[in-house]
Amino acid sequence: MGYARHIGRVGALAITLGVGVALGTSPAVASAEPTSSSSSAGDTSSSTSSSSATSTSGGTDSDGGAQDGETSDASDADADEDAAADTDDAADTGDDEQDPEDDAGDEDPEPATQRDRDSSPEPASTTSAEVADGADDAEALTANVSQSTDSGESTPDVVTGATATAAEVPVTPAVSPAPAAPEPTEVTVVSAEFVSTGLQPLAQPGPEVPPVQTPVMLAALGAVRDELERNTLRRKATASTQQAVTLLADPSPNVLLIGVDGANLSRVLADPANANFFELIQSGTTAAASIAGHTTISNPSWSSILTGAWGEKTGVINNVFTPWTYDRWPTVFNQLEAYNSAIQTTAIANWDVIAAIADGGSMPADDVRFVSQIEGDTDWLLTDDAVGDHTEAVIAAADPDVPNFVFSYFVGVDENGHLYGGASPQYADALLNFDRNLGEILDAVNAWEAATGEQWTIIMVTDHGHQPQQGLGHGFQSPDETSTFVIVENPDIFAEGAINLQYQIVDVTPTVMTLFGGPPPVDGDGVSVTELDGGNEFPANNDEALRDELLDAIATYGYPDIGSQLALGVRTIATSVPYFVFGFTNQFTSALQAIADQDIFLISLLARVAILPVQLIGDIAYVATNVVAQIVARLTGVTGARIFPLWSPAPPSFPSTPEEATTMDAAAACGDGRGSAAAWWCGEPAIAV
Repeated sequence: MGYARHIGRVGALAITLGVGVALGTSPAVASAEPTSSSSSAGDTSSSTSSSSATSTSGGTDSDGGAQDGETSDASDADADEDAAADTDDAADTGDDEQDPEDDAGDEDPEPATQRDRDSSPEPASTTSAEVADGADDAEALTANVSQSTDSGESTPDVVTGATATAAEVPVTPAVSPAPAAPEPTEVTVVSAEFVSTGLQPLAQPGPEVPPVQTPVMLAALGAVRDELERNTLRRKATASTQQAVTLLADPSPNVLLIGVDGANLSRVLADPANANFFELIQSGTTAAASIAGHTTISNPSWSSILTGAWGEKTGVINNVFTPWTYDRWPTVFNQLEAYNSAIQTTAIANWDVIAAIADGGSMPADDVRFVSQIEGDTDWLLTDDAVGDHTEAVIAAADPDVPNFVFSYFVGVDENGHLYGGASPQYADALLNFDRNLGEILDAVNAWEAATGEQWTIIMVTDHGHQPQQGLGHGFQSPDETSTFVIVENPDIFAEGAINLQYQIVDVTPTVMTLFGGPPPVDGDGVSVTELDGGNEFPANNDEALRDELLDAIATYGYPDIGSQLALGVRTIATSVPYFVFGFTNQFTSALQAIADQDIFLISLLARVAILPVQLIGDIAYVATNVVAQIVARLTGVTGARIFPLWSPAPPSFPSTPEEATTMDAAAACGDGRGSAAAWWCGEPAIAV
């Protein structure tokens, strides 16, 4: 996320080409470190599961401009011609930095692709694109109503919630360019000596890079072309926001988005027992992606997935849920509800932050179901099973006469990575458990499609990877942590058995909006992957070749430049402190509240007296550490960092009294016959990492 972000795209092209040679000739700038599982690339493929979704045709061209099928191994002449063709457009839409609080500015570029980072060792201090004057247009999608939550005690095995209101289809004016702003001054805030002593999980020095060769220059030119191509797509998409472009003839499209937290694709591919996972890869298009240069903390990454804008732009810096974020940056649920309130939007999650995001903004999801950790389920596998059961029930009950969007989120893989390490047997077991749930979900999809004659589009994504060893797990920039993936499957839209390395996790929300015929996010960083089919590559027609090419792609992703590693490492440490203070304070006050609710008068009285000072001390500690965290975040590339609101937000929570009981749905949700038609809450709230 380099300094080229602060000048126009022509300047960015010049800088990238200029420093491409330095990348090839300078030692230890970046290195490609194969994952531990790459040695198993030759593993025989598993037999396909009858429970997985099937596809019968390749992808079709989308409406929004054909893509050049060339990749980074194209000739110099082709790459130069493509880059030159975009130069005029790039100059016309200069990306000079604007202050994030200003309402004037031009369109923001998206964060660089991994191949851009490999070609141009840009410092991380300018990771995010700047906020443009189109920011106010984003708010036109949703009413600017703050989402508030209760911080009171929650009762286990209770389900409740509220239903979103309908909205009219918004008309969003196109973004106009604004005069260029002066180039900002970068400030170094920490010394290399401080970081080297405090960030042990950071990258090991990479091997010395050999002198630049022709393939390196071709890769640099190809990366620039890909970036300019994505920028051109974004400009076209932004210009068409006044008129929704319908991709599918089906008036009632159905999209299932599956999120699996902290999953390393290389470890999935290394175990042939993950048959359902691999079957989805075989029947769809897969990106073995990387978020190197972006933080690998969960909430910023999921906010990127669910808004279409990188966390560095939205200002999400840690796992504290900040409800005001989604008033400024509408979620995919907000955007869908604003575009067409007839779309049935559902979110099922076993991390309360994800449920709160779905329930955030002025137009939340219609149906939000939070399933917290089941008592005694220390490895979260039973809790993941409950999420799977929810998802199957929602799909089975989906109305084929209305559009349906379902988001299903599983936290178990990430939790086992934290508890035991990403290379542990427990982590592998959690992946297998998720694979079984995936197979059951795909069975439900197949049964629904057979009964209705309608089609689902399936998207599966992860937010980050995991370190192999037990410990913090993620938050830094090793390839194990920055590894991500995006898989899309629909035989009428996406190619079968293809690999497309242009996809990024930030492309998920614009893809969903396109599938429903809606406009892309305003000021977003992603593009619809339906526009990127020119990047499709087709391995030899056998399972082993598909596995090998995906593992080879993962192995090419290394560390970002040393400046990015240091800056993002310092940011992770600084922003984690207020999160841990926030979590400890809320857990302690919840424990005191539980004691206060007991019948023993003296103990109850003492607990009640202690709650207020504990909460006050915790709030003061949060404010002090959060101010430092926001300053560090801003100086390391988070353009959306903000100190105000000053006090900590209320932790995610749902009302404890059910509004309307629905026996069948509640049985699927909590297994006790209680339920609500709008939102759910099953069990005690939990804080995920």
